[in-house]
Amino acid sequence: MSRIQLPQIYQNHMMLQRDKPLHIRGTAPSASVVTIVLEQTRIQCPVSDGKFSCRFPAQPAGRDKTLYFYIEEQAEPDIMLTHISIGDIWLAAGQSNMEFFLRYDAHWNDTRRLSSNPDIHMYNCPQLAFEGQQKDRPDSGRWFQEGDRAWATFSAPGYSFARSLQPDLKVPVGIIGCNWGGTPACAWMDEEALRQPHLDIFFKEYEAEISVHSTEELEQISRSALAFEYSYRHQLEWRAVMYGLTSDEQQTWMKEHKDDPVLPMGPFHHYRPCGLYHTMVQKLAPFSLKGILWYQGESDSNHADIYDKTMKSLIACFRRTWQDEALPFLFVQLAPFGRWLDCGNEGYARIRSKQELISKTVPGTAMVSIMDLGMYEDIHPKFKMEVGERLALLAKGKVYGIPGLCESPEFLAANREGNQIILSFSNTGEGLHSEPYRFVRKNQSIKNLSAPENRRAISSFRILQSGQPLNISDIWIQKDQILLTLPEMHSEASSDPVEISFAEENYCEVSIWNEANLPLKPFHCTVQHA
Repeated sequence: MSRIQLPQIYQNHMMLQRDKPLHIRGTAPSASVVTIVLEQTRIQCPVSDGKFSCRFPAQPAGRDKTLYFYIEEQAEPDIMLTHISIGDIWLAAGQSNMEFFLRYDAHWNDTRRLSSNPDIHMYNCPQLAFEGQQKDRPDSGRWFQEGDRAWATFSAPGYSFARSLQPDLKVPVGIIGCNWGGTPACAWMDEEALRQPHLDIFFKEYEAEISVHSTEELEQISRSALAFEYSYRHQLEWRAVMYGLTSDEQQTWMKEHKDDPVLPMGPFHHYRPCGLYHTMVQKLAPFSLKGILWYQGESDSNHADIYDKTMKSLIACFRRTWQDEALPFLFVQLAPFGRWLDCGNEGYARIRSKQELISKTVPGTAMVSIMDLGMYEDIHPKFKMEVGERLALLAKGKVYGIPGLCESPEFLAANREGNQIILSFSNTGEGLHSEPYRFVRKNQSIKNLSAPENRRAISSFRILQSGQPLNISDIWIQKDQILLTLPEMHSEASSDPVEISFAEENYCEVSIWNEANLPLKPFHCTVQHA
């Protein structure tokens, strides 16, 4: 048995981050020095109180490397890790729409038939709600590649990101899944992050919820609920929900499961403030990364007004934990959604506006919009490959400096001439269009969304003057402009300012795209009379 113990992510077939110092740590209780060797580089790490931590010099990209760990000056390595690739590693974090399994994706049957790419590596962090939790998850805690049994239950957006990015980089690309369905952002942050102004509400709510039960009752109820939640029967039934149910099927499902045990908030719950930071994030960091991918926000809609503060603190927490203040942070704006099971969409539009604010005010961040991918009856849109592709496009432009249109069209200015309003936009490429592009790939069986019977009218514009709604008689797209014609003006206030909003409802269907088929982002403006 090895005397040196390493974090679980250090294994054969693993990946290391290129061109950055490597943070290597572990335990070696019987040693005073641990020697680490990779290629021609050899360093010694002193051991203190049974632990060692060091910054190994940055390495170039490569494949089939071997990492050696020696105790003192012993002749044979205590640990030898083989078949290591060095390239770019991204963390795919968030809640269920990032965790969303590949097998649930609309493209899965075609994705699984793609030719294998040996330069894509995946790793799922074990989902542990509390210290000492024992779970049988063969799809986590190990590095794997396409075709492995764990592939079908890996993050669809994360995998799609790697699949889209790797051919351009021409180096190995790794994705680490660190996500859990239903989790609020506060579960992924440390105590320091939640001490920021306005964020102590999460601690206050937690204390109020756990006060309902005694310590003994809380543990007993939690143990029973966890046993049910991890039972094979429940996992099988939940799989059907994730594949997608109609509204009527959801109502039936809720009636049949209304008496299922419910895990109470407390020390055993994965939603609790700071919980997953300690059981998942902290166990991984500061394992060197290229950047963070984040898709979350649904579970914070009840605190939508402070989501910008929450996100700003979370990003700072991740960068502090990874000891990298410039760590890129790319995230997904929430998709439109109506109702799913007992979840409503209140606060979603507000969350989106806060996400837009973060992308404009926090350096090193960028956001992809998926306002065209929502599903009214499902909080989990099924076109996740598109989400990963858009994140990859954003990374190419914002992180790697690869030329190309990588952002959604964005509102610039508005002018009013009589009963016509002219809206101008940036990030349009060769121009805007409203022809639904095909979400599906060649030879796929999913219906052609570009077919005439599936065309969607331009909608989601709302216009007010003096508090009264105005109708739109015509919408015309002209390169980087949209022209709105208004058939009527309230005569008594025809010169009053006009307020225009686009896609600011909790649910809507955006059907305007730029040359890169990225959807127009929500916006709001006021237009004065010419």
